[in-house]
Amino acid sequence: MKAAILKETGGVDQLEVKDIPTPEIGDDEILVKTQVASINPIEIKTRKGNRFSEQLLQHDYPILGWDASGVVEKVGENSTAFKPGDKVFGIIGFPGFGKTYAEYFVAEEKHLTRIPDGVSFADAGASTIAAITAYQALKYFGKLGPNTKVLIHAASGGVGHYGVQFAKHFGAEVWATASGPKKSFVKEMGADHFIDYKTEKFEDEAQNMDVVFDLIGGDYIDRSIKSLKKGGVLISIPSATNEAVEEKAKKAGCVGVRFSLKNKKEDMQAIAQLLKTGELKPFIANSFTLDEIREAHKELEKGHTKGKILVSF
Repeated sequence: MKAAILKETGGVDQLEVKDIPTPEIGDDEILVKTQVASINPIEIKTRKGNRFSEQLLQHDYPILGWDASGVVEKVGENSTAFKPGDKVFGIIGFPGFGKTYAEYFVAEEKHLTRIPDGVSFADAGASTIAAITAYQALKYFGKLGPNTKVLIHAASGGVGHYGVQFAKHFGAEVWATASGPKKSFVKEMGADHFIDYKTEKFEDEAQNMDVVFDLIGGDYIDRSIKSLKKGGVLISIPSATNEAVEEKAKKAGCVGVRFSLKNKKEDMQAIAQLLKTGELKPFIANSFTLDEIREAHKELEKGHTKGKILVSF
């Protein structure tokens, strides 16, 4: 099979597409033929060098990727939930190694969810790490519901455009930041109020928020706290290892959350249902082939991407 191998940490030139053996499965595992893999910032960081990199490079075939959709090719003797031909998607192996930048990947049953009829491989494959991050952050930590107000930063991006849709699904009133040209897109996703971060100060435009969903970090942490009401919640995704988020929020009488996702099947099933009903609409910015994996990484690294970037097989 073809797979994108990470030779060493560094630039996109460290990704090389090679022919390698198709993986074997154990009795409790499932072999899936990949249809779509989606590109995430965590893979860019791992390629450049982070806490996952050293361990990954010790593998015989260091392959990036956690998000995927595909067709079950083969099931282990102890696997009963799926059969060959089933269409599935999920976050594979996280926080271990999913190795989805390949024509086939191996998964545990618990990391796969059936794709509903009428949902494309692209929409399913895109609605994985980015979607589950937004869903879990806003449901479990934001506790959004009717009569709640939320400010979402980078609302046009991969996680952000899901965040806007989930916030509306939960019944919240949504303020969203992005650049001016993306206003119509963000409003289409469901935002009630749009803030152009280049020309407006969001802390002046969005006040007394119940929740701020921060996808930027840096000085946005202090500024976002100013938008919160007393007791409000700041959920910061880029600051998952930054204790200052909790400390700064506490000093202001708010709650700071350093979020990291949990690979929960029931949440993936909830997302599958929202895809089926059409309430959740992923936006695909671009799709590349596996041979174009370097270009896919470059595209995401540029920043300011609307929605998701995919690799299609």
